[in-house]
Amino acid sequence: MPPWKCGALLLAVSALVAACQSAPPLAHGNVETSTVAEAAPAPFRLSAGDRVFVGVFAHPENSTPETGVLLDPDGRLDLPLVGPVPLAGLDLEGARERVRAELARYVREPRVTLSLVEERGRRFYLFGEVENTGAYPLDRPLNALQALSLGGGFQPGADRKQVALLRGTKEHLEVYFFDGATPGTDGLVAVQPDDLIFVRLSGAGTFRDQILPIVQTLVPPLTAAASLIVVADSLND
Repeated sequence: MPPWKCGALLLAVSALVAACQSAPPLAHGNVETSTVAEAAPAPFRLSAGDRVFVGVFAHPENSTPETGVLLDPDGRLDLPLVGPVPLAGLDLEGARERVRAELARYVREPRVTLSLVEERGRRFYLFGEVENTGAYPLDRPLNALQALSLGGGFQPGADRKQVALLRGTKEHLEVYFFDGATPGTDGLVAVQPDDLIFVRLSGAGTFRDQILPIVQTLVPPLTAAASLIVVADSLND
């Protein structure tokens, strides 16, 4: 290869590397850019609606049916002898140990197995100006752009350039904006259980005005954050 071609190739490669290293930060929120380079799976935790099986060796009367039992809306598993046991937020080993500790109050050195029969609690929500709104199972790692694509495309008049992802509790609210029309680093934030992705109707009011009715009536995990949404400056546009 002639020397001038080698030099041109090296310059092109250097420019590409520099562009990758200077990716723009997220527009809003407190997640560092380096943490959203790819969608990493969120650690599994039990939540309301999951179905689990509990087996107690030599004590079938204290076991669940083989088909399992659903965690109630408060994330508790109702077991014979010990009653409701809170398991939401625990991984499977932590849940097994909690059940074992509860049973140890009544059974000497219980040997307990606990397994997930059906996962129902891990989901995210997609609402606004997309073809298919609703709750979607979070059964694999997804970033915001991949989650948005499950909605089947935008409705006419959708604000494609500024899509909102909300993640919140009663005490804390995180808001991220990403471009849903042109894939970029801002859309690579990993989706977590109970996240809400919202596409507003362009020119029809602020994000806050359009999203509050949905949060208050359709998305229970974010209902507690409704008061924070009212005062969120990032949703005033």
